Amino acid sequence: MSFVAVYGQLLSSLLTPYIPLYILRYMSTLDKTIINIKVSKTLKREAQDLADEIGVPLTTVIAASLKEFVRSRSLTVSAFPRLRPEIEQELSQAIADYKNGKNVSKILAKPSEVADHLNSL
Repeated sequence: MSFVAVYGQLLSSLLTPYIPLYILRYMSTLDKTIINIKVSKTLKREAQDLADEIGVPLTTVIAASLKEFVRSRSLTVSAFPRLRPEIEQELSQAIADYKNGKNVSKILAKPSEVADHLNSL
C-alpha cells in the first residue's frame, strides 16, 4: 500500500467523526480546499441569486474573484459607490438633455409659480 493511501486512511479515520467522509475523499483526490468566510445573509442570498441568474455556481464566482486578485496582485477599493448600470445610463441621458436644453424646467422662485407649473403638466 502506498504512503498516500495509508496517510489517507489514517487521516480519514482521525477526522471522520468531525468531517464527513465524502468531503475527505473529495479533498484528497482533487487539488481543492475549502474556505469558510462570513458574510451577511443578505449578501450571500443576493450573490447566490445573481450567480443562478447567469448560470454559474457561486463557488465559480468566488474562485474567479480570487484568481483575478492573484493575477493582478491588486484589490480595487473605492470610497465612491457605483450606480447600477441602468441608473448610470439614465443619469447620462439626463445630463445630455440638460446640456442640450431639452426637458429642462424654468427657474421658479415663488411657491405659486411652482404650483402653477405643476398644474400645467
